[in-house]
Amino acid sequence: MTLGTTATRHPATTKPKTRRSTVYLLRDTGTSPADLRAALNARYQRDHAFVVEDVTIGVTPALLCHGVIGRHRPPDWASAVSTLTGRKPPVENRTSACALLLPAADEVFALTFGMGHLLLDQSRISPGFGFDFVLRAAQPDAIRQVTHSLMDARGRTDRSSAAHGQHIRAFAIEEYGEVVSRLVGTLGSTELTIGQQSRRTAQVAGTDALKIHLGAQPEHLLQDLAQIQAVRARQSPAPDFEAIARVRPLKSGDPRRGVLDAHLDELLGTSADAGTLALAVPAACLDQEDATLSYLVKIGPVRRLVASPAIDDILEMVGDIPSGRRLEALTTGYIQMHRDEEGTDPVSGQVKAHKWLTAEISLDASRYFHHEGRWFEVGDRYLEGMRSEVDALLATSSGDPRLPAWTPELESEGDYNLHAAEHGYLCLDRRLIKTAQHPHGFEAADLLTEDGTLIHVKRAASSAPLSHLFAQGRVSADALRFDAEARAVFIERVRQQHPEHPVAEGFSPTKVVFAISLKSGKTLTSGNLFTFAQVSLLQAARALRAQGVEVAVVGIPSVSSTRTATELQT
Repeated sequence: MTLGTTATRHPATTKPKTRRSTVYLLRDTGTSPADLRAALNARYQRDHAFVVEDVTIGVTPALLCHGVIGRHRPPDWASAVSTLTGRKPPVENRTSACALLLPAADEVFALTFGMGHLLLDQSRISPGFGFDFVLRAAQPDAIRQVTHSLMDARGRTDRSSAAHGQHIRAFAIEEYGEVVSRLVGTLGSTELTIGQQSRRTAQVAGTDALKIHLGAQPEHLLQDLAQIQAVRARQSPAPDFEAIARVRPLKSGDPRRGVLDAHLDELLGTSADAGTLALAVPAACLDQEDATLSYLVKIGPVRRLVASPAIDDILEMVGDIPSGRRLEALTTGYIQMHRDEEGTDPVSGQVKAHKWLTAEISLDASRYFHHEGRWFEVGDRYLEGMRSEVDALLATSSGDPRLPAWTPELESEGDYNLHAAEHGYLCLDRRLIKTAQHPHGFEAADLLTEDGTLIHVKRAASSAPLSHLFAQGRVSADALRFDAEARAVFIERVRQQHPEHPVAEGFSPTKVVFAISLKSGKTLTSGNLFTFAQVSLLQAARALRAQGVEVAVVGIPSVSSTRTATELQT
């Protein structure tokens, strides 16, 4: 192979050459020449005159695809420069791309070079291949970077890095509510070619793709691919990685996938406020996110260019698609990131739209999470541990404080908060505090007690508003503790409404209460609190307690139950 190989030189002996490589595992792909061609994105051959040719690696038949994207096309900024200066720079965008499809036993690997990942049929890429390898081959105490996504309606993804390798336990990964999708670390003992170069640190990164040093010579490359297959055949990840592997992906042949897909298709016909749907940038696209100025969304016959896609956009675009065909429209549609506002300069491939969708679905006695096109089962131990912690929090919060019942005539949260003010609470609802650090404003609390307890109130029918409630509590406590301007505005507001309130100049919150009324009228328990909501609650509780703030969660009694309002308040 001659595609950019590098060598490590030692004075005494000649070590095998290796090259930092990007490798994908292709699924549903045979090893014949015709099967390999079918795994390519035909658009680049058709529209960009890419060359596809049969080659051999050693004695193994393979397929090579290569070419240049954007030939003779000026960059999008050329016209802007021409408008400003009257001169049009004689420049053009040219991006090279190459993919080598290589069978190994009964599997097919794809090595990509430059923007070669664009040349692959995205539906053929085996999800989580690189990540699964890292879980089985990397040293748990030498992890450099972790990408983890929250399992809640916000769909937030974070990337944590360390200059030097740390143990996986040193990274700020939530015990509950996160899916780790990318790991960067150092290989342990390995039979790979890179292992013969003892002076080199063998770094490996895994998502759908695997980034790793592989042998540059044909025989060494084939041996390395065989070794990767052997590592992946191991039954379990390294013991120290088990904590981040408790959320399990369902395999492609699992019969539950069809049932879950049908449920998800039905959910796509509901409104966004159902709280179990959100959009999240796939981990494979995170590196391109900062350079992205527009997103081209195609679902069914509709194409739309947006500055940033939202779940409302997706639901609107599938609104006219018949039931049973909505998820199919997402899997055949795509979202593509562009570095220009006009959507003419792609910085990512056309990633299937369903890979941007996160969802939570309950089936039988288990909970399932749809993330990056895959279904994950939330393990029993995971659920039991989370529910146990929520139950403990609810038990210690029972009866504190004693809030008035939510009666039928109280139609909104605003009505309830005014009603609570008649029972000795100070109403701060909808009075935003705006500061330099919070220019858009935040709500300090819905209610305030005499002892300075901040109470956040929510009437809930889905997890989305509860996630907002818990986030509101975290933001408020943080601002009132560390933002002097926010604290001053808060104290002024309290004294304007209640001049005799004992709030001190140096006020700092010591207790936060999340008060929840379920529209069903049921008593608040972990059994009827949405999984997304439990995740957000535990994250908020841990963050607040770390600041020395006591946390309580109480259910607001409702007269929709068999008890009367008088009974509930006595």
